[in-house]
Amino acid sequence: MKPSHLVLSAALLSVLALVLVACGGGKDLAGPTPAPDAPEEPEPEPEREPEPEPEPEPEPEPGPLSPLTGEEIDEELLDRPLLLAKIDNAPRARPQSGLEAADIVFEERVESGLTRFLAVFHSQLPDTVGPIRSARPVDAQLMSGYGRSGFAYSGARDDVQPMLRDAPSVLTAEGRQGFFRDGSRGAPFNLYIDPAAILDDVRSRGAEPFDDVRWHFDAAPPGGALECPDDAEGCTDPGERVRVDISSRYDTVFTYDAEAGLYRRSEDGQATRVTGAGEVGAANVVVLDTRFYFSGPNCYGAPCPETDVVTDTSAALVLRDGKRYEATYRKPRQDSPIEVFDTHGRPFTFKPGPTWVLLPDGLPAVTE
Repeated sequence: MKPSHLVLSAALLSVLALVLVACGGGKDLAGPTPAPDAPEEPEPEPEREPEPEPEPEPEPEPGPLSPLTGEEIDEELLDRPLLLAKIDNAPRARPQSGLEAADIVFEERVESGLTRFLAVFHSQLPDTVGPIRSARPVDAQLMSGYGRSGFAYSGARDDVQPMLRDAPSVLTAEGRQGFFRDGSRGAPFNLYIDPAAILDDVRSRGAEPFDDVRWHFDAAPPGGALECPDDAEGCTDPGERVRVDISSRYDTVFTYDAEAGLYRRSEDGQATRVTGAGEVGAANVVVLDTRFYFSGPNCYGAPCPETDVVTDTSAALVLRDGKRYEATYRKPRQDSPIEVFDTHGRPFTFKPGPTWVLLPDGLPAVTE
């Protein structure tokens, strides 16, 4: 081989070696590849403070209790006067409106063996109450003891008007604000009131909030309930049902609805109905042994049946919680409230809720 060729071959080999080193073929020449750095340990997350327990919502402060029902009411209602309304109970007047919202309902006897209601509204004001009918002397006694209330009625006999004017209520009748006629019914069973409008009117004329009526309430029934006499035939549960012969034309019956904890009213075998979706229910049924008499011929030429509730003491009975109790009541003056006592002379404890008070001449027997 020529010397020139040797020089060229050596040069080629040198170039080739450099190329191999550049392309990584000369790892042995470059030495071992250094190991990658070890990953750093992550710093531990700081411990979180536990979330504080939310503060419990404070229990709402209980409102005041109604003096008429013993149930909680809005405090502003204590400044509202009572509204009393005289409501018809003739067959053509049924179903009535608003009875289910009354705190107290008095049932009294009138002419022709019929009864009428004096409904007392305070805790609730229904949209409509009626049919409104005329007053009787006993209404002047019943509306007394409730402060300066409003009394809605359709009129009264000439001899009754002075009694009503002497009572403390602000009187209001058809022609004043809040009265209207229902065109779907015939007179005289079509006169109704808007209770809110009536209250606005009587307040503007001096109606005022009432004082405590001295009724006592407790959800727990008291002791001393009556039981069937050992020798009574057909007596099942004295507190489950009571039939009151309040008039010669029909009976008033209250039957205990254990599921609702209320007494349901019926007459002539028919349940008492009201307009709308409401239902009449009484937490307490009170029957007062009143003085019944006839006054001179002012009722269509015949004597007028009258009821007197003013008494130093007289017999009564009370039904609540499916139990029946002997009691007494007193109303020594017309302007006194009706107070009910147990057989030991202590104020009777009513069940919280509405009360129906019946005014017959004599009390029903325990076996009824």
